[in-house]
Amino acid sequence: MKTLLKFVPAALGLFMIACASQKTEDGILSTLFASPDDGNRSIVVVQLAENNVDYTGDCYDTFTIGGSSNTTLSPTNYYNVVMFGHSLDTERRKSALSKSTCSALGFLGSGVPTNGSTVNFKMYTCDPNLGQGGGACGTKILSAVGF
Repeated sequence: MKTLLKFVPAALGLFMIACASQKTEDGILSTLFASPDDGNRSIVVVQLAENNVDYTGDCYDTFTIGGSSNTTLSPTNYYNVVMFGHSLDTERRKSALSKSTCSALGFLGSGVPTNGSTVNFKMYTCDPNLGQGGGACGTKILSAVGF
């Protein structure tokens, strides 16, 4: 009986943590749905490489809740709530919302889908070191974030 009583507080603690985690995720989801579509189509993040010449970047678009064919989201709330907006920008790293898709900005490929979380999106990359033909971040990409 004493052994059983030792495990009850631990089990109760795990249960409370699981419930709190679910409430946090639900709160984030309700915040993501808080505003209507504002016309933004992607989030662009670019940073100056260590050689101070090249740029590398990521772009995120096609935001959905629950999979690729379900409810769509504007990237604006995701950018402001999950990525903290411009608060992480520096002289070497800049981010921005764009009214263009990642492909229209010049990112290569069809985007790698992220699955396995509640919010899904496609991620694109520009990086001259990846051996992609024309993989460098072009002028549309750089101007989208203010470089």
